[in-house]
Amino acid sequence: MLLLLWLQGVVARRTVRLLGVAGGIALTVGLLGALGVFIAASTASMTKRALADVPVDWQVQLAPGVDPTAAATTVSGAVPTTAVDQVGYADVASFSATTGGTVQTTGAGKVLGLGPQYSQHFPAELRPLVGAASGVLVAQQTAANLHVAPGDTVTVQRQGLPPVQVRVDGVVDLPNADSLFQVVGATAGTAPQAPPDNVLLLPLMRWHELFDPQAAAQPASVHLQLHVRLARTLPANPTAAYTAVQRQAHSVEARLAGGGVVGNNLAVRLGSVRSDALYAQVLFLFLGVPGAILGGLLTLAVASAGADRRRREHALLRTRGASTALLLRLAAGEAVVTGLVGAASGVLLAWVAGRVVTAAGTTTATTL
Repeated sequence: MLLLLWLQGVVARRTVRLLGVAGGIALTVGLLGALGVFIAASTASMTKRALADVPVDWQVQLAPGVDPTAAATTVSGAVPTTAVDQVGYADVASFSATTGGTVQTTGAGKVLGLGPQYSQHFPAELRPLVGAASGVLVAQQTAANLHVAPGDTVTVQRQGLPPVQVRVDGVVDLPNADSLFQVVGATAGTAPQAPPDNVLLLPLMRWHELFDPQAAAQPASVHLQLHVRLARTLPANPTAAYTAVQRQAHSVEARLAGGGVVGNNLAVRLGSVRSDALYAQVLFLFLGVPGAILGGLLTLAVASAGADRRRREHALLRTRGASTALLLRLAAGEAVVTGLVGAASGVLLAWVAGRVVTAAGTTTATTL
């Protein structure tokens, strides 16, 4: 009962000082909370933008003789996926074409076999330029080397087999050729291999017709990959997302039991983002923590401003028979109430800051 009377008197007589202390606590708590919200939002934004730039999440290099359909089923059963497409790669000796009364011949190149829905599942890999967007497609550089356009005929010199002729349906650009032709499972630290200058793309069924015999004759010149797009139910933090993607890749490789190696493009991108996110967190802490410390010191200064008056009041209470335990309870009660009010206000400020940051991040992501 005495504690309640004391608190009522303090609130009535020392409103300004109590509001000053509670305000200092609120600013300190709010600054720390807003700093945490901002760090979380910034790392989540970095993760989202990094993942948005990955054209193919995984490139699973299949071992010779592995059934690609069974391997695709294994991958889909191991991790949540939205697309798993088979892609064939074949090395050829050269391409040639006769246009304008002259014969143009290129050096060695590659012929890819793509499924009918590949361009829909992985739109960042192909960009139509001239002609059809499906069928027999020629890369832009190859079309320039051969002087061909849609409707022209290209001769493909297979390795160890007679040449075949195909009619060009369209010319495309390969914006992400570096990742499309990367060497999956290459030893860490080796220099990346430059993408080929001469590339032809065929429908997957036609590719199998032309290059399954080459695979039987020269297995090293032909291989298959599974291009995988994950459901991307990943944590917002890039470090946690990197760990999750690596764990999923190891799980798939274990289920394939040596039948395939995962080229984890997501992990590579998240690995580079992890260091940036850590630097941002350290930077935010160095910028925000001094402000929080200053707010705490200001709160202590305001709270200690009435120390002389409090000692006089405690002396009067002692003369009226108050014990030390009672004085401690009164001081503790005042501190607890002030701290709770300040902390609650600080949490409210942090929540408002979080809503503002979230709304701003949503607007920014929409306009990109």
